[in-house]
Amino acid sequence: MTVNPTAGDPHSIRSVAQRLQQRSSNIRDAASQVHRQAEVVSDAAWKAKSKASFVSAAAEIGAGGERIAGHVERAATVLMTYATRIQQIQTEAQTISAARARNHDDLTSNTRAVKKLQQSDAEDAPMQMLGLSAEAAGLQVSKVALETSWQDLVARRKAADAETASRLGEFEVLGAFATSTSTITGMTDTQLLAFLARLQPEEIAAFAGDQALADRLSKVSDPEAVGTWWSGLGGDYGKGLKDAHSVAQDAFIAALPAVIGNLNGVAYWARDTANRVTLKSALTEAKQKVQALEAQRNGPGWSPALESQLVDATKYRDQLQNFDAGRRKDYDLLRSGARQLIALRLGPPPLGAISVGNLDDAQNTSFFVPGMGTTLADTTRLLQAAVNLRNTQALSTQDSTAVVAWIGYETPKPIASGDPSVLYDNRARDGAPQFASDLAGYRASVGDGPKLNVVAHSYGTTMSALALQSAPDLHVNSYVALGSAGIPLDVMNASQLHAQHVYAGTGDEWVAPAGRFGGGRVDPDGLGFGAEHLDTGPGNGLEGVNAHDPLIHDETEHQHQWGYFDVETNSLQNAAEATTE
Repeated sequence: MTVNPTAGDPHSIRSVAQRLQQRSSNIRDAASQVHRQAEVVSDAAWKAKSKASFVSAAAEIGAGGERIAGHVERAATVLMTYATRIQQIQTEAQTISAARARNHDDLTSNTRAVKKLQQSDAEDAPMQMLGLSAEAAGLQVSKVALETSWQDLVARRKAADAETASRLGEFEVLGAFATSTSTITGMTDTQLLAFLARLQPEEIAAFAGDQALADRLSKVSDPEAVGTWWSGLGGDYGKGLKDAHSVAQDAFIAALPAVIGNLNGVAYWARDTANRVTLKSALTEAKQKVQALEAQRNGPGWSPALESQLVDATKYRDQLQNFDAGRRKDYDLLRSGARQLIALRLGPPPLGAISVGNLDDAQNTSFFVPGMGTTLADTTRLLQAAVNLRNTQALSTQDSTAVVAWIGYETPKPIASGDPSVLYDNRARDGAPQFASDLAGYRASVGDGPKLNVVAHSYGTTMSALALQSAPDLHVNSYVALGSAGIPLDVMNASQLHAQHVYAGTGDEWVAPAGRFGGGRVDPDGLGFGAEHLDTGPGNGLEGVNAHDPLIHDETEHQHQWGYFDVETNSLQNAAEATTE
């Protein structure tokens, strides 16, 4: 701010303060109106269970309005005080300026008189010179005093400017925004979650799109701490339900959907809500990008580089479209179950997971991990396999179940494409930490009560084995490896998977054995590993697996081929029984 004590317009500052006071009053009126609307909702007029959530939200909005009005009013008070201070300083400055001008004029007159007297022959000239000298000395003393007074005003103005800037930056005015970005990014995980827990809903909303906060929150690695924080936000609702949760939880979902949707420890209803927002936005953007490139195609400036961009953009759009189709498709469910988008990491490549069944209250959950060549473009197909498993589980248990189609790692491309990565463990080692983290997030969110199973296929067994080896405290009920591409050598036996039961089976197909042999990995169904054999052959009126695919059978082209999760196969029946025992 300026160091000129006469600068500024107190009238304009007061006008701004008065407008803020009016806005504060308007906000309070609106908050009161929300309160009144909530109070007039009677039980007779609204009996749905969402009424309680509405009344709670309305109360919080009203309280938030009061808090915002308070912040605005305090800003107005600070500005009013500032206007009064600088007006007083300006008044004093005008007085001192006038005195300095007079002093300057008097010194100038004194100097002229001295010069004139020096040329005079008058007898009393010496006496007059003494008088002028005394006058000059007095004027110099006054000049110094006036300069000191002026510097005092400068100091007071600097202080007024600094104090006002400081007060406008205090929590009472800015709320959470009084905390700088650098402070937030420098917080420990514990400090960050404590800071976020103190935010009011309107402050959370103001952080919408804040990339620094989003990046920092996404790095919180302890799902137990996240789960405690999320439940704390819920107040009486705890971790919440889709139709019964807190305004603060809603505010975080709306402000940071891409983070909340993937933050392990957050309740799955919230992750689903957040990921639907992210998916809608990302899919719209992906479609627009393809359309923009197609509009340029074959026009001036079109190049091989742009053609490559179009190919990549089209692939990306198609993957998101199939993921979106997976959440919307009407599957034939033996038992009804919610569809939850529990993860969506936009990449590229985009990765995600969808649950058939409500993870927040399912008594038995299975994570289905696919293998070679799987992308989000296969979501609808993978979900059909998940539905088949869940429907078959329903024949073996009365427990509520959920099956997650987990496409959360970048799988190796089919070896037929010329890419040999399926023969190496790199993709498995890259994906294992995320899978282990997601399973830990499941436990943090729902506790140790529900059964947790892992059903892996093909290269998914390679990746998931590494994940389970690294996470001994997940309390996995059953681990099922079907058509395994092989278990890495550093997972020496079934006990290192830390599951209560370990099953493995391979159908009458050559792809899985080729993957194990070419990759130098262990057959989990082989002697010495310690897994219990899971029968994938024909018997008991069921078909035997004779193809490596999860699903392949149809009534036309593949009448005599059966994949591991096709209906009416021993493989599917035994996997369902293994995960419900």
